[in-house]
Amino acid sequence: MKNIITTLLLTFLIASCGKSEENKKEDKRIYHRCVNNGVEYFKEIGSYPTLKSAPNKGKHALEVARERCKRAPKTAFPEPN
Repeated sequence: MKNIITTLLLTFLIASCGKSEENKKEDKRIYHRCVNNGVEYFKEIGSYPTLKSAPNKGKHALEVARERCKRAPKTAFPEPN
């Protein structure tokens, strides 16, 4: 019985450690803003819709922006001026 209660308590504690809905929404906004900044960046440098230089030569700019923003949504692309 003691093990069951301990297991339930641990499960509850772990489940309550997740991000709040507001944090999830903010993360989503940051990601989408990053992707938009990435697309704008590639347009500015004349590499849209298909990238023209290594290491992503031939890949679609939107896909590359998504990949980079998944890894580092706050730093992958600067805000446009």
